Amino acid sequence: MVNLVYAVVIAIVMVAGFLFGAANQQQVELDLLYTQYQLRLVDVAVLFLLLGLLTGFLLTIVFRIRRRLKKRNQQPSSTS
Repeated sequence: MVNLVYAVVIAIVMVAGFLFGAANQQQVELDLLYTQYQLRLVDVAVLFLLLGLLTGFLLTIVFRIRRRLKKRNQQPSSTS
């Protein structure tokens, strides 16, 4: 049942994303340090969404590894 709810929520988000993409076809200028890009507004939104997701996943992995190493170092050794 939970998987069905997740599937419905994902489908709704995807439809909303497609509608957002269809409604925002205007061009925007993305200025980086030495370059400029002409992109659609929806492309810029998707780009920053993916960068945010990637950053969140990487930070989650780093904190999980640190927590596991900390737990491993705190375990008493039984080699007496």
